[in-house]
Amino acid sequence: MDRDLRPRAARYSFVANVTLTELESGRQSREQTWDLSLFGCHVVPGNCAPTGARVRVQIIHDGDVFEAQGAVMNSRPITGVGIAFMKVEEEHRQILDKWIAALRDKKSEDQVHGYDSYDRRTLAVKGDGIR
Repeated sequence: MDRDLRPRAARYSFVANVTLTELESGRQSREQTWDLSLFGCHVVPGNCAPTGARVRVQIIHDGDVFEAQGAVMNSRPITGVGIAFMKVEEEHRQILDKWIAALRDKKSEDQVHGYDSYDRRTLAVKGDGIR
């Protein structure tokens, strides 16, 4: 795979409520994250903004609120949008780091138990997905 096309950081399956606000128009949409990394997230269904749009991202999970300014890097019908975090304040970076550490630990634990946390069908059957 071409080096420029590979993800810059590990992505982890992560389902949480997200509010996206398009900065230019002020239009808001409530969606769900699909995955999360240190540099961005994938949002479904992602009917919020076109590729290139600047957005404010607010993710709420386990009582923590993460906020960042981001940009829509890609948008695909049905599969959602990829958002890169462009500006993250320190307090929110700490929340993101905490979530990523927990997801990394969960993925390691899943691998020890013989299933991959990205296999959503397996998680649905076993009932121990990260929410």
